[in-house]
Parts: sequence; C-alpha cells; structure tokens
Amino acid sequence: MDDLLNDQMRYLAEHINVDPGEHVVLTDTGRKPSPLSDDNADEVLLQVWSAGALSFTTDPALTLPPPQQTGLSDVRVGDQIWHTFMSQRGDKFIRVAQAENKRWEELAGLAVHLLWPVVSLIPLLALFLWFGITYGLKPLRAVATELSERNVNSLQPIASKGLPGEVKPLVDALNDLLERLANAFAMQKHFIADAAHELRTPVAALCIQVELAQRATQEVDRQVSLSEVQSGVMRLTHLTQQLLTLARLEPDAQSPVMQSVELSALCKSVITDQVRRAEASGIDLGLTEHAASSIFGDPETLRILLNNLVDNAIRYAGAQAKIDVAVRDTDQGVVLEVCDNGPGISAAERERVLERFYRGNNQTGSGSGLGLAIVKTIAEQHGAQVVLDAAPNGLGLRVQVIFPFQTEKYAG
Repeated sequence: MDDLLNDQMRYLAEHINVDPGEHVVLTDTGRKPSPLSDDNADEVLLQVWSAGALSFTTDPALTLPPPQQTGLSDVRVGDQIWHTFMSQRGDKFIRVAQAENKRWEELAGLAVHLLWPVVSLIPLLALFLWFGITYGLKPLRAVATELSERNVNSLQPIASKGLPGEVKPLVDALNDLLERLANAFAMQKHFIADAAHELRTPVAALCIQVELAQRATQEVDRQVSLSEVQSGVMRLTHLTQQLLTLARLEPDAQSPVMQSVELSALCKSVITDQVRRAEASGIDLGLTEHAASSIFGDPETLRILLNNLVDNAIRYAGAQAKIDVAVRDTDQGVVLEVCDNGPGISAAERERVLERFYRGNNQTGSGSGLGLAIVKTIAEQHGAQVVLDAAPNGLGLRVQVIFPFQTEKYAG
C-alpha cells in the first residue's frame, strides 16, 4: 500500500508545472490544484522551491527543510515523519509530501471501506450456514433417533427410503451391523437354550444317584450309586468343557491368530496325549500317513479339532478297535483323516451328527453330542470341508477334513 501512495506522490510531482506567472498547474489537465477544490489537499502538502526559497505551498503554516535531493525521501519535523517526493523543473524543485499519520488514516479508511461490506454480510452468512447445516444434518438426526430406539429385542433395519444418497451408505452399513448382531444374539439364545436342556438331564441324574446313595442300607448299593455319581460327574465335566469350547468358537468371539501349522507334527502331539487313554480300552491308535504338509491356520483351534475327532473315535469305536490318523496331499487339498473300525454312523445320520447335541442312534458312548459340531465350526473358520463316510473296508467311520491349498485367504 505504501508503494501505491508513493506512486501517487510521484505522479503529482512529475505532472505539476510552474508557469512564468508562478501559477502551479497539472500538465495533463491544466487545472490548478487548490485545497478548496481537492478533497485530499489537506492530506497532501505541495511545495515549490526556487533558488533555495519557498515560492509556493499549500500549507503556509508548515515549514519543511529545503530540498536536498530529488526522488523519494523521509523528512522529520518535530515528532512527525513526512514521506516526500521531489522532482526538478529547471531551477525549480517541486515537492509532494504526506504526513505518516495521514497515511495511516488513509489506510485505515480504505480498510474500513473494503471490510465493511464483508462484515455486514457475516450475519447473513451465519444465518445461511445455520440453515444449511441444520437442513443437512436432519437425515442424520433421524437416523440417530431410530438407532437410539434399537435394543437387544428390537434390531430391525433402519428405513433408508427418502434419505439422501450421501447418507444411504451409512444406513446400509448400520443395517448390516444390526443384522449381524441379530444373528449373533439368536445364536446365543439358541446355544443357551440347548445348553440348559443338555445340562438338565445329567444334573437330574446326579441328584437321583445322590438320593439313592443316601437311602442305601447296604454298602454295596451305596457304592453302586456313588460309582454312578462319579460317572455322571465325569460326563457333566466333559459336557461343560465342550460347551465352553463351543462358546469360544462363536462368530462374535475373538478372532484366532493364524500362522503356518504342520499337520503331521500336530497329529503326533495329539496322539501322544491320547494314546494312554486308548490303550486303557485296548484300542490301537496310530499315525499311518504323515505327509509333510502345512496349512495356514490357528494351532490352538486345530488341536481342538483333532482332539475331538480322536476323542469321538475312542468313545464310540469300542474296545479293541483300531483308529488310524493320516495326513495326505490330494488334488482337493490337504486332507486330515481319522478312521476307525467301530460301529460307524448310518448314511442317513451323517449330516445330522454335525449338528449340536445330536447323538444319533448310537447311545453306547458317553459323548455330549458336541464333538463333531465343534469340528465343523473350526473347519469352517479355516475354509475347510468336513466329509463323513464309511471306512474303506465298509466298517466303522471315516472323517475327513479337507483344507484347500490356498488356506491363507481365510486368515483373520
């Protein structure tokens, strides 16, 4: 802004001339600069110096020192600084000067002139912003109101009809979340109902055996009842463990940590843990094939899967049975197989035994009806398929868990 005002002083100094009659005129207009005709004359001082003496001034009361050089310069008079521009016409010097305080007043006036229209529009702009934001957020407030009305017993989707296109993706995502929550709560209710039903029977049986033991008058009868109590406690413990395992595998549980798992090494470890129990029943448990195959999965849940397969075989194959565990590579993928020569499962029941708490027609074992359901859940988490059929010799049961070669895509 200083440069603009300096240019104005330069223009005046270069376009003012003094005629022989000592009249000061603008060379481009020919009009005489007079403080009475120029609104800014009191803000700009005009002086003409000739032979070192002041011959013309627009403010006789103000005296500036004689000019020393042409061009821009600053002159201090008392406490005031004057910005000046000097030009020469022959033996005459023409000075245009402006006081610094006048310059600041002019700058302040210009700022007010420029900013006032903007400031005057601020209330109107604020009103438009308030209206725009209020109107724009109205659909979100409606969604928030509907969402606040949802609870565990009311998870119906939020209506998206009439909503702006920008809000619909958010509503669709919320509806997807509500649907998954509804499914999770439904599965939880179903699980709790099934668990309560399954626990009711062994607990009732324990109560009966305890009463019989208390009423028994003969030591033999008391020992029989206590033996039944011990067996019932073992069955109840096994059922509780299976229920806890199944609860850990629910979809809303923490995601497993996936890593490379060598199935043959896992099989050897599980067989080592189960072999004493198998030998106690005269069962031949061993690893017949052990391909060096690794899959991408969760070691902990895969161990649970294999433990349940071996446990089921030991429980239902019967004494003196033979149980073979194998790991092999096939065209379909890596196959984990547990095969026994026990009574097996009829073809009509092979799909149903994968359901929770279904024991089938074979009630000779002490299982909970959850083992194969747990196997199926873990297999699905790894993108694997569970196949049940008869053993190769037509006797017993063969369970195959087929892991696809690119199991990595099921990680997380």
